[in-house]
Amino acid sequence: MHCKECNKYSKAAAIGRARTTAGTNPTLTKPDPGGAPSQAHTGLRRGTLGPVLLSALGVSYVIAGDYAGWNLGLASGGWGGLLLAVIAAAGMFFALILSIAELAAMMPGAGGGYDFAREAFGPALALVAGLAILVEYGAAASVVAIFVGAYFEALSGVPALYTMPILYCLVAAIHAAGVGEAMRVLLVLAGIAALGLLLYLAGVYAHFDPAKLADVPAISAAGASKWLPGGWRGVWISFPFGTAFFLAVEGIPMAAEEARDPARTVPRAMMAAMAVLAFFAVSLVIFGPGAAGAAALAGANDPLIVGLLAAGHDGGLLKAVNVCGLVGLGACFFAAMFAYSRQAFALARAGHLPALLARTNARRSPVPALLAVGLGSYLLAVLASSAAVYVVMVTAASLSYLIMLAAHLALRRRQPARERPYRTPGGVITGGFAWVMSSLCMIGCFAADWTYAGATTLAIGITGVALVLRKNIGESRSKIQ
Repeated sequence: MHCKECNKYSKAAAIGRARTTAGTNPTLTKPDPGGAPSQAHTGLRRGTLGPVLLSALGVSYVIAGDYAGWNLGLASGGWGGLLLAVIAAAGMFFALILSIAELAAMMPGAGGGYDFAREAFGPALALVAGLAILVEYGAAASVVAIFVGAYFEALSGVPALYTMPILYCLVAAIHAAGVGEAMRVLLVLAGIAALGLLLYLAGVYAHFDPAKLADVPAISAAGASKWLPGGWRGVWISFPFGTAFFLAVEGIPMAAEEARDPARTVPRAMMAAMAVLAFFAVSLVIFGPGAAGAAALAGANDPLIVGLLAAGHDGGLLKAVNVCGLVGLGACFFAAMFAYSRQAFALARAGHLPALLARTNARRSPVPALLAVGLGSYLLAVLASSAAVYVVMVTAASLSYLIMLAAHLALRRRQPARERPYRTPGGVITGGFAWVMSSLCMIGCFAADWTYAGATTLAIGITGVALVLRKNIGESRSKIQ
């Protein structure tokens, strides 16, 4: 039995599928007058990605967080606080990716959060989601650049101040040459990074001492103890840093357009990737502080190097882990730069950002977007600490999660009869849980550093409103003329 409403949804779905499978050339595609979700040709054919490659892709997005970032939560929450934060983050990301998988199966395109939000709420809130994703990856490049500088300095003695600008220029030049995603190359690099983590765990395993887990001094706070030195508030503050083990795994469903049978392969790939990431998360949280001491790792930009030195390793193993770490961090930096340049390009092509950012060179690389966002990312890396930049990244990511999850819940309520090739287990309960946890994570960012978290949220909101008004005024003037 069919109804007009069902026909409307079927027609909308057909239009969405047509947009995602058109394979348009990003150098030639014009902005959709209605601000339709922008799609850029990825160079991958439909149906080429199976669950193994998708799982590896998810791990490659996240692997840098295993080398640095998670340990910053030890300063406020201690070992027990960080452990609870990691458990909470794991639950949040399990629910998040299952919810996003439903949207990706319905709209298997490369637009991601912008497309989901536009389908549910229209162009204004979709723009906020797009800006949040842009800031997330720009800040991701900043924090990875800081960590690359720290690991390279430990290996060579060259100060990070000199390493970071070379890193930005080198990777931007590679992108400008038209390398594109180089997905299989990134996966090889991520495999090397995973090998480095296994070598690190092998090196510190024998030096584990439970007493070192509780060496962070306790403060006067509710629930404070030697295992929770920061009390329950410390757990909350540690939450954003606990996401380091999983942040960006939600990128797997964004490859649904290229997946083989996405309704089956995407959920399986996400579960497999989460299993690998959870293994490394538990292992690093236990054996890292257990070998070096939680206090020693709390403020380090190269915690794995600090851990190996504390365990008495200063030779070949130390250098091997350092090189593997640089490879993994470099791969993540490459991916982050690709993501933020393409996100800026897509928003510019849709008419939200200046048209200059939608221009490409002869090799179809969005060089103006690479340079503009790259400059802002570099300045953030130079002017702010790694902890502050990490707060910016997680704040922006949490904001995008809130909008995408709200889109999932809204479309479930408004379009119950719409075809869903994959349905989220638990439905709105799973999506609602992920939304609540994302809210707590965002509030945790304010607890960790309210200045940077507030500035990030305010900047995204004000920019979104200004760009919407700018576009509306421009369209009104065009109609008058």
